[in-house]
Amino acid sequence: MNRIFNAVKIFTAAIFLLGVTFTSAKVSAADFEAMQIFRETIMQTAGHDNRPFHQDIYFLMPKATGNLEFLAAADKGNLKVAGTFGLWLIDEDGNADDTDKEFYLVQDKENMTLYFQDEKNKWKKSTSPISAANMIDMITTPDAQQLEKMIEFVKDVIVLQDGETSRTLLVKLDGAKIVEDIKAEMAKDPKVKEQNIDETVNAVVSYIENGFRNADIWYTWTVDKVNWQTTTMSFNLSSLPQSIAMAALNDSTQPFVQLEPIRDILEKVAYYSEFKLYTNFLNDSAKAKLEIPKKVLKAKEVESDDKSKKK
Repeated sequence: MNRIFNAVKIFTAAIFLLGVTFTSAKVSAADFEAMQIFRETIMQTAGHDNRPFHQDIYFLMPKATGNLEFLAAADKGNLKVAGTFGLWLIDEDGNADDTDKEFYLVQDKENMTLYFQDEKNKWKKSTSPISAANMIDMITTPDAQQLEKMIEFVKDVIVLQDGETSRTLLVKLDGAKIVEDIKAEMAKDPKVKEQNIDETVNAVVSYIENGFRNADIWYTWTVDKVNWQTTTMSFNLSSLPQSIAMAALNDSTQPFVQLEPIRDILEKVAYYSEFKLYTNFLNDSAKAKLEIPKKVLKAKEVESDDKSKKK
């Protein structure tokens, strides 16, 4: 189970980084002017920016709603996050179950540590070697080579408005290039290579890769042209979980996909789900809210499968 949890964390880290960076993939020749405007915008906003930001992530489908809300700040390869995960479920009898859990996340150049509340609201932590530090550096202090990579990640650009003080762009991402870049970064980490991944987790990872390759991902990006800083961003990633679920539904080789409860959930995600992100940048004073309480820092480490087997 912990291996599946690690795979989910890898996917969560990828989605989170996708939500807070304005990267994006190759634009058609017909939209050359729009691409030039995007290039100018990303170059102008590439200065050091470690402002805190507020992120809302909504996932909706029949009888279930998930909301991930957090405050975060990234600076020189380090990332701090403090937030709440909410889940609302309703059963066939109309009974509702509403759950809210706090969490903290710290990413440095070596590891990602997630502090979370278990079913008894006790604090636990899980540390794993997620190769995200380079991506965080790219967000906060991108060099010329990294900026070019960001531009390569863009597939299409539409200029929604371009006034004297602000500019709003609609940008389409190339999911296939994004997932290949994530895989390449992870492959560089020897700790990730050492992890033993079973057949089920490999199948789930393949569904995620398939989802990225086939998803139609757009985001809206508004920039203040006076100081060339991002004002707000809005992502519509609904096509991503839909594509992931469809990849699982089309896989006849994995028995767990054929189980009725799982298949029912996959069909709801594939045909009815929505997945959206909203980002707003805040004043520096908001960073004070990212300090992790002492009681949380005392959290016990969740044991891995390998440690459990040694007992």
